[in-house]
Amino acid sequence: MAEETKTKSKWKIGASFWNKLTFGLMGVFMFFLIGFVENQHAERTVKSTVVRINYEADNYFVDETDILRTLTMNDADQIVGKKYRDIELKNLELRLESIKFVEDAQISTDHKGTLMVEIIQSKPIARIVNQNGPHAYIGSNATALSTSDKFTSRVLIIDGPFSPKLIKENYLLTDSVGSKYFEVIQFIDKSEYWKKMIAQLTLQANGNILMQPQIGDYEIQFGKPEDIENKFKKIDMFFRDILPSKGWDAYKTVNVSFNNQIVCE
Repeated sequence: MAEETKTKSKWKIGASFWNKLTFGLMGVFMFFLIGFVENQHAERTVKSTVVRINYEADNYFVDETDILRTLTMNDADQIVGKKYRDIELKNLELRLESIKFVEDAQISTDHKGTLMVEIIQSKPIARIVNQNGPHAYIGSNATALSTSDKFTSRVLIIDGPFSPKLIKENYLLTDSVGSKYFEVIQFIDKSEYWKKMIAQLTLQANGNILMQPQIGDYEIQFGKPEDIENKFKKIDMFFRDILPSKGWDAYKTVNVSFNNQIVCE
């Protein structure tokens, strides 16, 4: 009985050894196989380039020609004909992201020799109309975007002597006051209702906001970008409860800058 137990123990030790050896050899084989596949992939040559651009926000600031021109540095760095191993995908992505209207670029390759380029455009949510300088857009990421000769986006218009501050570098991102102006802009952009109701913001020299509605010959005195949600609730009350009974031309100004009241004149 003891001999039989000893034999079984030796068999188990032997089986365990061969199992470990088998798995070890399989691991080495898989390692070399992956290396072989990667090497084969790296030896492939780019035969074509496919560019996909998101136009879902109805923005047409860049097209395939712009992307290919930047990708190849105006044909100085031809991509088609290169081996995969000679292409730094991250560098190409950074090259495309240098285009002012490209927010993100993702590049990949397939086994057929196709270089696939996915482009996400920056989304403008407001346009600064500067009387004494160039116009600019404000992007959804709070950065300033130059205007384009190719396309004009229909977005909220912002003018007035205070408005150029909004496109100073990082003003909307890092300045405590600037972030409040961006919050107002976002509040309008994120609501189909408010985008239909508010056409323009005029930023006065003291920083107060005047709103121009899409319909009607009056202005809304919003004041400083403070207590934002409550002020929009008062504007909504004016649109829904006061205007229907008094008429669109009953007032010249609507002031919601005071606490707990709407002043119509």
